[in-house]
Amino acid sequence: MNGKEPDKPRAGAGGASSNGKVIIAIIIAVAALTFVFSNVAPATLSFLFLQFTMPAWGWFLAVLLAGVVIGSLFPWFRARKG
Repeated sequence: MNGKEPDKPRAGAGGASSNGKVIIAIIIAVAALTFVFSNVAPATLSFLFLQFTMPAWGWFLAVLLAGVVIGSLFPWFRARKG
């Protein structure tokens, strides 16, 4: 053997950037969920000739989940690797 140690992963800008994104995502998620669960009054949604009534937090949560699904299906704005 040549006595050299194998390359160890270095903490670089990518690691710091990743941690920052996670912290921002957690802050946004907590704010969104606080908003969602603060609105517990019933709300009615009218779509075409249908009407649905449920707590407002349910509608907000549905829109939040739809945004997450759409964001994961269309990764146009993600940074490209390489």
